[in-house]
Amino acid sequence: MDSIESYLKNNLKPKRVVHTYGVRDMAVELAKRYGEDPKKAEKAALYHDMCKYVEGEELDKRVRELKLSRHYLGNSALAHSKLAAALIQEEFGEKDPDIINAVSFHTTGRPNMSMLEKIIYIADAIEPSRKYPGVEELRALAFEDIDEACLVCMKNTRQRIKGAKQHMDRDTDAAIAYFESIKENRRDFMDFENTKAIAELGAKILDEKKAHDIVIIDISPKASFADYFVLASGGSERQIGALADELEDGFAKEGIISGGKEGLKESGWILMDFGDVIVNIFSDEMRSKYSIEKIWGDCEITEYVEGK
Repeated sequence: MDSIESYLKNNLKPKRVVHTYGVRDMAVELAKRYGEDPKKAEKAALYHDMCKYVEGEELDKRVRELKLSRHYLGNSALAHSKLAAALIQEEFGEKDPDIINAVSFHTTGRPNMSMLEKIIYIADAIEPSRKYPGVEELRALAFEDIDEACLVCMKNTRQRIKGAKQHMDRDTDAAIAYFESIKENRRDFMDFENTKAIAELGAKILDEKKAHDIVIIDISPKASFADYFVLASGGSERQIGALADELEDGFAKEGIISGGKEGLKESGWILMDFGDVIVNIFSDEMRSKYSIEKIWGDCEITEYVEGK
């Protein structure tokens, strides 16, 4: 990493270096959250803006050398990611295709993004030095539903670019369509009249398996991606994994099939997607660290009590 950090300090402005380290820190946290390799996330984050300083004739020269589309000419905002993807292979010998793609598409996104690509894309938008309306909500969303966070961020980008009458990269348009299809399919895979009953069933199953501090949060007035969160804590990695397995089995008996599971028991946080109900199972440490109840504190929060 020393050679990478030396390159950054020698070629980027101090403000861009601060941004890069902010992206690194955020990417590492998101990697831990979603079961990605934190070292890969750190490396990709440090790489991502390496060519942000390239402008003017030098920019256009490199665009032509890489045989990129003409719309990258004179457009550092789009081209720098492609130039960096080439640079890290040529100068730093990077061979991991996932890291290379995460750098290449960190500005635009694309359909079928890997988890690492999503992490670098959204970390770039929400790192601590970013200040713009809605960034706090986007940060919270990134740790709950990274697909939805990417979609919201891309739509915001589209709106900003259209307002400025700038070029919209086709990869971003395609990525928006891709994430919207995921969202629609997730809602379609399960059609229940009463999503609160599903949340209560999840709380009941977790309670029976000795989870503690179980709460149900009605996020429907504030969120478009789900109606309810169920939060519960386990006393150990083994219990967290067992709770997730028991919940999946218990729901399956009722015909409720998970749309996806993210995180690992070793990370202290497993998220399970059941359409309009999202279940989070934490270690006590991770629950305290991310304070989901506080983030959604203006929503109705109900402590689950057996028999009620």
